[in-house]
Amino acid sequence: MRSLVETDPVGGLWLQKGAAVVGRGETTASASGRLEAAATGGTMSRRIITMALASVLITLVGTGTASAQTVAVQDPVGDSGNPHGQSLGNEKAQEYFDIVRAEVSKESGTFAMTMRVAIPVPEAPPRPTGASGLLLWVFAVDTQPGSIAGYPFSPGQVRPFEYFVLLAWDGSAFNASVIDRTPLASGGEAVTSDIPFSFNTARDELQLLIEPTLIGNPAAFEWLSVTVLRKSHFGSTGVLALDFAPDGSPGVANWP
Repeated sequence: MRSLVETDPVGGLWLQKGAAVVGRGETTASASGRLEAAATGGTMSRRIITMALASVLITLVGTGTASAQTVAVQDPVGDSGNPHGQSLGNEKAQEYFDIVRAEVSKESGTFAMTMRVAIPVPEAPPRPTGASGLLLWVFAVDTQPGSIAGYPFSPGQVRPFEYFVLLAWDGSAFNASVIDRTPLASGGEAVTSDIPFSFNTARDELQLLIEPTLIGNPAAFEWLSVTVLRKSHFGSTGVLALDFAPDGSPGVANWP
């Protein structure tokens, strides 16, 4: 008999498929009503479960779409400082130049560039050495073929990056900005625009927010992150790179 019946999860009775079983002390009519109510309740439960699953699927699809707009790279701890045999000041020993993760994402029409470092960035780091010295946490953005000479480097230095998105410490305050180098290609001057920035509570992660128009509203681009010690003003040769992410060749990541 058990092979011909299934359990009723509501009443705990054994129900023969396609038939109503009368329980002890009840009429056929009352049994039929009970089974109809159980079936209705089961249908409603299935509808609720179906709706819940649909909600979960929508949430998962939305998450997948958002993650498709995020690209992150990891970087080894302890690889910052003096990568090219450069003579640096004491600042290079600070592990808040040591990039451990860098990320570029786009959400609600705004780019967010996020960098995590090995130790918290002090609220007031040491004053950079040199005249007009700066401590820099930088994202370099390459949106099109070709290279551009000049600012923020010396006039003869050529770089493929059209935009630099950076957080700077000048010894007294932090400031974030985007340097648009594209006017240099036609004899103009680079344009610098201030942008919002923030640290997380632990101060081991910084984030820069960029309106797409400030970097040419690109659909795709190559990028890298770098920490930098500048010993002199922008437009000079006094720039010393301390750590890159990603490392190796080709040394850039693609977004998206």
